[in-house]
Amino acid sequence: MVKIGIIGAGYWGSNLIRSFNDTEGAAIVAVADKKEGRLQFVSKRYPHIRVTDDMNNLLQDKEIDAIVVATSVPTHYEVGRQVLEAGKHAMIEKPMAYSYADAQKLHVLATARKRVLTVGHVYQFSPAVEWLAARISSGRLGQLFHIDSIRINLGPPQSEVNVVWDLAPHDLSILIYLMWQTGLSTKVKSMRVMSGSFVKEKLADLTHIFIEFECGVTAHVHVSWVTSNKVRLMQISAEHGTVVFDDIQPAEKIKIYSQGVDTRVGADESQAAELTYRPGDIFIPTLPRHEPLAAECRHFVDCIETGKEPINGGKIGVEVVRLLEMIEREIEKV
Repeated sequence: MVKIGIIGAGYWGSNLIRSFNDTEGAAIVAVADKKEGRLQFVSKRYPHIRVTDDMNNLLQDKEIDAIVVATSVPTHYEVGRQVLEAGKHAMIEKPMAYSYADAQKLHVLATARKRVLTVGHVYQFSPAVEWLAARISSGRLGQLFHIDSIRINLGPPQSEVNVVWDLAPHDLSILIYLMWQTGLSTKVKSMRVMSGSFVKEKLADLTHIFIEFECGVTAHVHVSWVTSNKVRLMQISAEHGTVVFDDIQPAEKIKIYSQGVDTRVGADESQAAELTYRPGDIFIPTLPRHEPLAAECRHFVDCIETGKEPINGGKIGVEVVRLLEMIEREIEKV
């Protein structure tokens, strides 16, 4: 049984408490949060879990094997560092840190201490993304050309970070994970950013990110707090067709469009037939049904128990932060 401590009982921390409470092989020992109201919420719903306003009580507790960090983004490095130095396994919410240098330090520290370190890139455990990864690694889509991703929703009432650090880690983690399936490098050749502050005075709340990777793949990521509707849409253009991943759909989240039919290709003036073009056939796979967060929590426990390498470990966590920091530098130029 892996004994778990959780630091942070806010919006996402509450989901983590629920999920780990239901995870086989895990037991939540204690939860820490500075806000009394959040501790009262935890105590009322989970009376068997100890609560404290001092995270040091968790760091010093020899009964606790692993600690989940669900604090604000700017604190991820410092809290994560203390967790690892206390000899605990660590699961840090996305993004792993607020700078590339700090993310690297956490990865190196976890490796040196031989502790499991995972990052909350929950989409790696989505049935749709798992299916996409398998499809791409099998080679059935052929060469990847372009990935287009849109992630839109109303922003949080208060935030210490802009929309890129809040929303883009999801899209970047999916993009990196899928490219790595075929051994493609995510080294950037060029990057352009369009960004604006519309409802948040000092924070970018709408950003378009255009990336050209050295491997030849291109990507466009659009994240926004400005529009009131919710969009979670990714389109992957490849040699043997196009995949549309619409995460808002309750079912049929993945649709694959085969190469279209175009009679205009190769046509000359001697042909009297009508010139037409149309999309190809559509294939909708049946996906397994499981909650990504539950799978992520189970994977963390699994890695602690077996010593296997986590798919959402420090390597991808560092790479996501590297790209985020590059985007931030481009925003500062706007």
